[in-house]
Amino acid sequence: MGQFKIIEKEVSDVKGKIHIDQLGYITHMPKKAVCVGTGSSFEIVDIHSDKIMYAGVLPPFKFDEASGENVSAADFSSFNLPGEYCIKIGRKRSDTFTISDKPYTKFKNTVLKALYLNRCGATDSDYAGDYAHEKCHSAEAMLFENNDIKLDVSGGWHDSGSYGKYTVTACTALGHMLYAYKLFPEAFKEKNNIPQGLKDMPDILCECRTELEWLLKMQDRDGGVYHKVCTLKPSGLVLPDEDKEQMYIFPCSHQATANFIAVAALASGIYSEFDSDFADLLESAAFNGWIWLSNRPEYKPFFNPPAVKYSTVGDYSDENFGDDLFWAACELYSMTGEDIFRKKIFELYRSVGVTGFVPANVGGFGALAYILCSRPKDVEVERSIRLQYRIEADNLTSISEKSGYGTALKYDEYGMGSNITVLTKAMVLIYAYILLKCENYRNIAEEQLDYILGKNPMGVCYVTGMGAVPVQNPHHRQSAFDEVDQPVPGMVMTGPNSNRSDDYARWNIPNNTPPAKCYCDAGFCYSTNEAAINANSAALFVTAFFEALED
Repeated sequence: MGQFKIIEKEVSDVKGKIHIDQLGYITHMPKKAVCVGTGSSFEIVDIHSDKIMYAGVLPPFKFDEASGENVSAADFSSFNLPGEYCIKIGRKRSDTFTISDKPYTKFKNTVLKALYLNRCGATDSDYAGDYAHEKCHSAEAMLFENNDIKLDVSGGWHDSGSYGKYTVTACTALGHMLYAYKLFPEAFKEKNNIPQGLKDMPDILCECRTELEWLLKMQDRDGGVYHKVCTLKPSGLVLPDEDKEQMYIFPCSHQATANFIAVAALASGIYSEFDSDFADLLESAAFNGWIWLSNRPEYKPFFNPPAVKYSTVGDYSDENFGDDLFWAACELYSMTGEDIFRKKIFELYRSVGVTGFVPANVGGFGALAYILCSRPKDVEVERSIRLQYRIEADNLTSISEKSGYGTALKYDEYGMGSNITVLTKAMVLIYAYILLKCENYRNIAEEQLDYILGKNPMGVCYVTGMGAVPVQNPHHRQSAFDEVDQPVPGMVMTGPNSNRSDDYARWNIPNNTPPAKCYCDAGFCYSTNEAAINANSAALFVTAFFEALED
């Protein structure tokens, strides 16, 4: 068995003690750093001149339960001079950060490019540079229930640290990205050295199309959509083109089909501007999926078949189907205006949480579709959506304000994929801001991004290749076994997991470690340090909002 690379980085005071957003702060937005330990005042120092540019008082230290630390927030929101700085408290200095109008442009572009670098199939050195890989997973996959049937389901993105591909997470990621483009198109004007589509198609849509074309292959002729394609046990510790294990296609599911319908309908409207034939194909696929669901009114959640020991890795089963059906109905109503979908929305909205943007709850996408569409709306439904966003945004604000790091996670929410949870909570706050125009929601959303980018108890920028203290050893097979010293850049890690859900975490993270510190930058620690497409996609949505934000 191979071994993951171990890359060590020399840093002064790696735990930070002064934790900052390592990529910088927006000129006209709130700016906070977190000081751990002691101190009564702080200074902002220009790193070029060593001149003190700003001085502030630290508020009393308070205990932060999630980190187990006494912390104080250094608030320098009123300092708006662009430049490069560090924070000084006594003799201690933070890492360098910038203040600028657009501090996240490189981050946004790198996170998008990482999805290209994680394509299933060959990547071209003209676009991928040293991270290019040979053609992979091109052999036909077997239907799990009938091995005599083989299908071409090549393409798309590798889902995470291994080489499986999952319809549900793919649709969630596409939902993040397509709505990022739909809401904030001005954030995606740069070219990013990604293979181009038609009519100067923005790079984000070029990349989304790759995943959409794979999803179309996952739709059966009867309209149902296969749940996933993967091997019967976790992929070997090999490069993508060296993975020769047989891939299996797992049965069509209600959840996968509903998510596919929603994404296909959403994408159809967006791509109609660039490629009408592709848009028509997506529209037809969405209708076929709805027919499949209509013929199977009894919901059956997907579970891995008993014969499959590992599931490689998860089954993404969901006992609740209302949110999936709600999203599908909302997107179809937006696309067609047909009364059948309007009635279905009215039937479902009372029982569906409309602030979810994760595979287990996609109701938030349905809310976006409904509010943004130009079709007639039911006042009751619209009022309910707005009320739910106000309630949830107020709840997240309260949690954030109690946290020493401004994090909108409760103590027990540092589980598998906690960084995805942080980013999708930021999405909720952003949409609440759009709906309700409360600036504090926007400010709390920014604090969630700050957390991902270094203002966290670990003092780590949870993104490969970014920040002063980036992730160096992701659970990501290509990064571990290629001949490049540094991992594929721009991958967002899943983050601290107090459940310590793998052997490496259990062996290396002591019992009773505060939940926000249950993290290892190690390749074998998949439960805290795995790349994930829906982490990148959520980061793209959040970053696009701040890129498009006007002073």
